Amino acid sequence: IRAVMRRAVETFRESPETAEYLRRHLDRMDEPLRVAIAGKVKAGKSTLLNALVGEEIAPTDAGECTRIVTWYQDGPSPKVLLHPRSAAPGMAPGAPRQLSIHRHDGALQFDLGGTAPERVDRLTVDWPSQSLRGTTLIDTPGIDSVSVDVSARSHEFLAPSDEPTAADAVVYLMRHLHAGDVRFLESFHDQGVARATAVNTIAVLSRADEIGVGRLDALMSAKRIASRYRSDDKLRELCQTVVAVAGLLAQDRKSVV
Repeated sequence: IRAVMRRAVETFRESPETAEYLRRHLDRMDEPLRVAIAGKVKAGKSTLLNALVGEEIAPTDAGECTRIVTWYQDGPSPKVLLHPRSAAPGMAPGAPRQLSIHRHDGALQFDLGGTAPERVDRLTVDWPSQSLRGTTLIDTPGIDSVSVDVSARSHEFLAPSDEPTAADAVVYLMRHLHAGDVRFLESFHDQGVARATAVNTIAVLSRADEIGVGRLDALMSAKRIASRYRSDDKLRELCQTVVAVAGLLAQDRKSVV
């Protein structure tokens, strides 16, 4: 594929715009995989992200930062950049600026410095982590949030109407399978990654340890429910598989390890 892309760049060398477009996609092949984590409010997205990284770097409370698309990537030292939205349509956005960060009760805290979340396009978090060297994780605001604007940010990022999403794949978290989950997966399937296949999407039955109000066999019950979802014809068209995950248990275990 790289050889084909290089030949294409050479073929279109007299069309600078096309050549640059192809060159960007060629360069992307050497960058980490971009995996977006999506789901409804309180589905456990940030908790799962922390479990994958092995550190509490994603805010899990209902603060203003959870209303913003946030990229977590490997970097030589901790750094958080705020990328502002354009002040008006057609205008270039302002320059990114670095935010102050600190830990509170072990968790990472970001200070937006008075900037309203709706004026932020995204946050990028550089964090030295072996888990992030091959994969950039993208935490998205809750879908079906009480705030229409918050939900719209996730749809705008994951299923843009005029271009492919910046994510290579999506992990979609759900507590139970609802019509809203199916509608979102359909929009992602139709307009998002690859626009043609469900192989880029994994559905997660999250907070599996809370199934049945946290009964002793909760994890086994969650595993059976996930298996039933995997056999659902409609869901099988929209995602590669469905797995049950207890994000908080995974986070605590990895932190100890």
